[in-house]
Amino acid sequence: MKRLAAAVLALLALLSCNTLTRGLAPTPTPAPTDTPEATANPAAQFGLERIQSLPDDCKESPLSLAADKLTEVAYLPTGYCFNGEIDLIETGGRVYTVQSLAFEAAFFIADVTDPAHPSPVGAWRWNVTAYTADVKAFRQGSRWYLALSLEPDNNIVCGVAVVEVTDPAQPKLVDLYSSKNTGSAVPWCNTHTAEISADAEGNGAYIYVSNISTGDLRVLDVRDLSRVREINRYTVSNADPDHFVHDTTIVGARVYVAYWSSGLIILDRAQVEAGQPITPLNAPGSIAPEGLQIHKAYPTADGQFVFVEDEVNYRPPLSQLRLYDIRDMAAPKEAAAIALDSQYSSPHNLLVAGDLLFVGWYTDGVRVFQYDTHDPEHPTVTPFAFKAVRPTKTKGVFGSDIFDGIWGVRLRACTVAGEAATCVYAGDLTRGLIILAMKPPLPFPLP
Repeated sequence: MKRLAAAVLALLALLSCNTLTRGLAPTPTPAPTDTPEATANPAAQFGLERIQSLPDDCKESPLSLAADKLTEVAYLPTGYCFNGEIDLIETGGRVYTVQSLAFEAAFFIADVTDPAHPSPVGAWRWNVTAYTADVKAFRQGSRWYLALSLEPDNNIVCGVAVVEVTDPAQPKLVDLYSSKNTGSAVPWCNTHTAEISADAEGNGAYIYVSNISTGDLRVLDVRDLSRVREINRYTVSNADPDHFVHDTTIVGARVYVAYWSSGLIILDRAQVEAGQPITPLNAPGSIAPEGLQIHKAYPTADGQFVFVEDEVNYRPPLSQLRLYDIRDMAAPKEAAAIALDSQYSSPHNLLVAGDLLFVGWYTDGVRVFQYDTHDPEHPTVTPFAFKAVRPTKTKGVFGSDIFDGIWGVRLRACTVAGEAATCVYAGDLTRGLIILAMKPPLPFPLP
């Protein structure tokens, strides 16, 4: 299966249209060259601009399709035809969603304080083109920020941009971070995703950076945004374009590193953030299902099991979503394989709340599973709820009939039509924002 991911991405690039020339997984890009423009602080020429008039594209409603236990609340098109990761901001007594906009712009913000009546706040773009598929929100005290991952379109501007959104209508660029201004001994810049580690008070403290050029994980101390420093680095011995960190999930004392063809690698969070030499809790390659590249992972609530997912190897009935038993880190074992009946597409980003697994399953919509690990030798994962977003297979932004529909979801307690509920905010790749509700509200803490 070596190089399968690269071949898939090359095919998607050939099939793509307009200016969309890359697949969903990152295409490795050489590090910036030592030209005067590249060696200068990229923030010197890098800025954020408000888009004065939102486009009027990609507004076909994904509502009025089949659902079970998920109620349609609202649909808000962004006007853009490529919407990436989604996250939530709560500031000034109001609630907002933010979605990255990939090639077309930087990000889109909507006010969802009343989930039944979401309204656009605005969209912003970089003044130098870059691919921004990932966004993560974090707070420090009463101030709110976005960490936006940039892959370069021009081989100059890349890294992690931090933008203050305490006033969501007036975002302010704090800085653009890469090896050039974080004290790194090994150059890095090309960033596909980032994850935020919060302290005991919920303040954003560290940013975990997926660097594509060097295929490793960089950890930045952002407790003082005026002096961001790289404090650790993790890499596998065979890091290359087929062995790179795609994404990271931080839950409790562990860091779950989705290392593509190297599988899932689990780290001790305290060790990483103390700047100590990193020893994985499991052996590299011990959680690496044959034929899959690990794109995202999320542990069960008890930390005894972990879900791993692959997005590119669509070969039904092969399962691209697996459950692993990690009670014995020295000998992880596959415990379950999850697939849909007559699925249209691959699973994408996922999260766990209580005993429920939420999956943005691209064209197959929002899929929710209930897992039971009370008998750890015989765990079960069963369908619990769903919301369809396409009536048939569709061609998304890459000309592929796999990559369209739901990218990812976020959860929050809300009130809908006067009743308490759990709102599910789903980012639709080519349509925008979908808001769903589960009633009664979920009875456990939300991630």
